[in-house]
Amino acid sequence: MRLWRSSTYLNLVLTFLLSIIPMYTLSLYINLSGAASVRQEITNSMQSRVHFYLSSYEDELNRVTKSMRDFINDIDLSDLSNLYPNIPTYERFKMLNRLESKLFFLNNSSQYILSSKLYIPSMGITIHERGYDEVSIPDKEISEIRSVQYKTLSPFTMLGDRFFMGSLFPLGITAAQAPTSVIEVEISLQSLKNMLKQIPSTSEGGAVLFAREQDWHITSTQEDELIQTLKELWEQKAEDHKAGSERLKIDNQYYLVTYEPSDMLDAALLVYVPEKQILDPISRYFVMLLVLSILSVAVIIFFSFWIYRMIHKPLRSLVSAFRRVEYGDMEISIPYKTAFEFGYLYRQFNVMISRLNTLIQEVYEEKIHSQRAELKQLQSQINPHFLYNSFFVLKRMITADDNKSAISFVEHLGNYFQYITRNADDEVTLEAEWLHARTYADIQMARFRKRLRTDFVGDPGLYASLKVPRLIIQPLLENAYQYGLLNKIKDGIISVSVEVKMGFICMAVEDNGEELIDEQLSMLQAKLNSHYVHMETTGLINVHRRLQLKFGTNAGVLVSRSSLGGLRTEIYIPIEEDKTNVSTIDY
Repeated sequence: MRLWRSSTYLNLVLTFLLSIIPMYTLSLYINLSGAASVRQEITNSMQSRVHFYLSSYEDELNRVTKSMRDFINDIDLSDLSNLYPNIPTYERFKMLNRLESKLFFLNNSSQYILSSKLYIPSMGITIHERGYDEVSIPDKEISEIRSVQYKTLSPFTMLGDRFFMGSLFPLGITAAQAPTSVIEVEISLQSLKNMLKQIPSTSEGGAVLFAREQDWHITSTQEDELIQTLKELWEQKAEDHKAGSERLKIDNQYYLVTYEPSDMLDAALLVYVPEKQILDPISRYFVMLLVLSILSVAVIIFFSFWIYRMIHKPLRSLVSAFRRVEYGDMEISIPYKTAFEFGYLYRQFNVMISRLNTLIQEVYEEKIHSQRAELKQLQSQINPHFLYNSFFVLKRMITADDNKSAISFVEHLGNYFQYITRNADDEVTLEAEWLHARTYADIQMARFRKRLRTDFVGDPGLYASLKVPRLIIQPLLENAYQYGLLNKIKDGIISVSVEVKMGFICMAVEDNGEELIDEQLSMLQAKLNSHYVHMETTGLINVHRRLQLKFGTNAGVLVSRSSLGGLRTEIYIPIEEDKTNVSTIDY
């Protein structure tokens, strides 16, 4: 899944697919065009065969019909039908023999004739090619012949399993008149079926002869459901009286159907061939094309994967390395074993990281030196002024014989100067910085106890051992004593608190001074948010910069209006959690 989500790999696959789609489309078009062309050629061939066989059958039966009609002018048949009692026996036998010979020749004149016979009602005999019998043609057969002769165009009739054609003499008699003679020719159904079997060009094809007005059909097969569907097709096309072709779907299989009507037979010949049998060779080519396409897609996927391994994976390693640099990991180095282009890129990336680390170290050291210089300058500004005031307080205590307070004061003062003059360490624990702030507050309260009070709320607790820059709380307290409550004669309040909120250690110093105006607050906020390096440095700005240098841009000093009425100064230190790599590099 990860591989398919890769945009590079997906683009490679799509590119190769797009490159073969035109060839595949052309091959598919050629295949389909070939199939359509073969289908059309087969259809034309079927139409030609249908027309040929139907015309041949029409010619054959037309000749038989003419031979039957020749009996109308036969003198022997006319004499026997009308003058039978007056003809001598010898002459009568001679006439019968001549009629038998003619029937014999008629019977052997076509492969489709099974038998032929001539019935003379006045004599009560039926003549055939082998002689004559004193039997008559059944009235039902005569009635069928009369019905076909005067009501339909077709010369054929189907009675049971017998298919025959006939004629009543004399021609033109009415339905109430009895015929003087009846000729009947039975058509061989087996010969017709053999002829129909020869028409399709395939072994699974077939042919069927449908009557237009009569309810009979002759087929080369016994597929009743298929024949019924073809019959329904012909009934839909019967009114057009035109030859044509159709592509039918029967039982989930397609058939090519060709049909042609015959006015002489008052019937239509339909030939059907399964399309799959005709197009099977082309279908095999289509299957081969499909298999080739699947193999091509498989080759494309494999080849794209190979290129992906060759190009994208090294590139992904480089991108992953850049991401780790983006998130601050400057210790990254990409090992390389190849001398190709990616080896050169890896080597130059490592050189770039090395140079960046050198520059960062130089800038960092420069900032450290600058912040140390500012801290020293801040200490040199604070110490003399604070020292003078402390000596005056100590003198007052000694003058008042308040030895206990003087001893405590000297102890606080010693701890204070010991803390700020310890230049070896730039960082201390949060607990030490907090205790130093309390020491500084105790010294100041010896001086201002009648004017104000200082409250400490909370303690560092779990984060007491956290390393922080030295002198980050005292400048905030000093700012409150010197500026926030400068004109406060009594009831002054300074509150110092520490708490953990939203992933930060927050230490706040606020007062209830009345000197702060909104313009001063806005100006102070602007200075803290400014990135201008060479601006005038104050205690708050020095603390703010040192915190950001130590903990990053999320740390620093924020100022706002206190709920007590004066200034609220807050120190924010982010609580660091275990860091994990953003991404890994695959080699």
